[in-house]
Amino acid sequence: MSPDRRASGADRIVTRRLVLDRLEPRSARALSQGDCSGMVPARGWPTDATAIVAHRAAADAEALTWLIHREGAVIGECGIKHGPGADGVVEIGYGLGAPWRSQGYGTEAIRGLLGRLEELPACRRVTAEVHEGNLPSRRLLERLGFSVDDLTPPYVWYARALG
Repeated sequence: MSPDRRASGADRIVTRRLVLDRLEPRSARALSQGDCSGMVPARGWPTDATAIVAHRAAADAEALTWLIHREGAVIGECGIKHGPGADGVVEIGYGLGAPWRSQGYGTEAIRGLLGRLEELPACRRVTAEVHEGNLPSRRLLERLGFSVDDLTPPYVWYARALG
């Protein structure tokens, strides 16, 4: 849990096996520079992409990011890359440390994230960009009701409506 996380329900998402805590700007800035102070990193986290995600969260208050915790240790992150546009579309991103993949944690975390996004009236549609060769991530999105929206090799864009 980040040291400056506000203790409100909007900042925490609880699923069956996971707790997702909102990454606040001060912690995001530190994490973007490799500083995990106040966090308990699990094996395999942070990943190569974590600094990029943290930088975006530090630079844009609407790029909401949650750290994914399993038994008190951070195993990954997920969130939206920007606030909803006028059309109500948000793009999600997510990542787990390698030891935590293919165990249903990603599906569980994104299901929780989608539940939170459904509570935001400005969010009406969710998209996600996945490398065409990333079959586990593609299957995750399909399990959660996403369908292919666009194929622009080497990426596949998925989308689903909220609500």
